[in-house]
Amino acid sequence: MSPRQPRFHLKTYTYFHVTAVGNNGQALFADDEDRRRYLQLLERECAKRGLELVAYCLMTNHIHLLLRAPSIRDLSRAMQALHTAYVVYFNRRHGRTGHLFGARFNSTVIKDEAHFARAKEYIENNPVPVGLAKSKKDYPWSSAKGDGGNLTSHA
Repeated sequence: MSPRQPRFHLKTYTYFHVTAVGNNGQALFADDEDRRRYLQLLERECAKRGLELVAYCLMTNHIHLLLRAPSIRDLSRAMQALHTAYVVYFNRRHGRTGHLFGARFNSTVIKDEAHFARAKEYIENNPVPVGLAKSKKDYPWSSAKGDGGNLTSHA
């Protein structure tokens, strides 16, 4: 097996649609306490690395984030730190060991304003087609819930 190739490094401040999935489709969140902890860790990493969270949606077995980052390097470091801290928390809390995420996160560079709008709508609407909410504003673990995307509303 060959080593992973490094991610392409952009030098500009740009937007990224980030996704991550549970290992073998397993749940990333057992309950609302887990979701709150993930958002707290996300908020901490954004502040530490100079990222701006534009939109998010925490599904049962995957996450979607729309982030503005100074560089792909800053994004990668933030996501690695976030997911490492979350896995340590999750495994300790639930008495388990091993991988939680199926692989490292995926990121797509947002190319223009139309792509930005489509990505934000896709992220925030994610719970509706699978029946977790009738409207995107009804889903409590998304930036579409009507409180301006305030992460601390879950505290």
